[in-house]
Amino acid sequence: MPRLSFHVLIGLLLVAALGRPAGAQEAPEARRYALLIGGLGGQPAYTEAFRTYLFETRRALIERFGLPESHVTVLAEPRLQDEPFVEDVSSAEVIRARFEALAARVTPADEVFVWLFGHGSADAGGARLNIPRRDLADADYAALVEALPAERIVFINTAPASAPFIEHLSAPGRIVITATRTPSQRNETRFPQYLVEALTTLGADLDRDGALSVREVFVYAAEATGRSYREANTLPTEDALLDDDGDGVGHRVGELAESPDGHLAAVTYFGRREPALAAGGPAAGEAAALLQERDALERAIADLKSRKARLDEDDYYAQLEALFVRLARLNERLDPQTP
Repeated sequence: MPRLSFHVLIGLLLVAALGRPAGAQEAPEARRYALLIGGLGGQPAYTEAFRTYLFETRRALIERFGLPESHVTVLAEPRLQDEPFVEDVSSAEVIRARFEALAARVTPADEVFVWLFGHGSADAGGARLNIPRRDLADADYAALVEALPAERIVFINTAPASAPFIEHLSAPGRIVITATRTPSQRNETRFPQYLVEALTTLGADLDRDGALSVREVFVYAAEATGRSYREANTLPTEDALLDDDGDGVGHRVGELAESPDGHLAAVTYFGRREPALAAGGPAAGEAAALLQERDALERAIADLKSRKARLDEDDYYAQLEALFVRLARLNERLDPQTP
């Protein structure tokens, strides 16, 4: 089979941008859950900042991206327990209990998003989010995440000194994002401010396709963070990392184009367009199965792209072409009326 031209490949990719607006009802077999954890503020200004991050993230997940309220859990420091959107205190015991409850609820087909907002620290015993009483280390969170049956998990730690979380939590099917590149980057981070901004504005939808991927949110927040330091004419004290190929090595936003990371994040969505059930198209049950097949194809494409450097060039493009063709044909079955 001759190699498809670059423009043809792009055309096939655009076929995937189908259907109804982000935030509409999810496919029955693909549920999303979120656990938002806020640490101790220490000072009123930090407590208020962490409250805002938790509130705005929760609101975006529910109102913009269509997660049911019962699928979004918010834990925060004791000062915020009177807030109506906070379900419980963010102590180690409660965090463990919430992860256990989530593990009993989710299936392999589901997606789980975990956020950490707050102050962070790191030493020889690991990196931590500062929470009431005893902190949990990166290895503790890794064990909690490992118990989740979901095959795709997004774990975002926006705290200072968060870099070691990548090494501990990295695994196939996981996207791990940290606000810092090393544990020695201990200053207050600006990354969470822009991460939340990416979820609540339209500017992060970089390709303007109506879908918002984890990669787009990371790129928006990381670039905005770097720009804020340049505009203030100060040296940056943080460098956000993304790892999604399971090798435990994260990459900065400027390195993604030449790295194996970012491909799974590009096909993992906070919200996306889904095909409507139109006349001549598949019935609801068949559509759900096709959507699962589409997700599997997109993940196969992401995995292939992450391995590009290790493959023969002709073999790589032959496999990529075959996957794109299958994806295009599947999308035609989902929506036969699409031109």
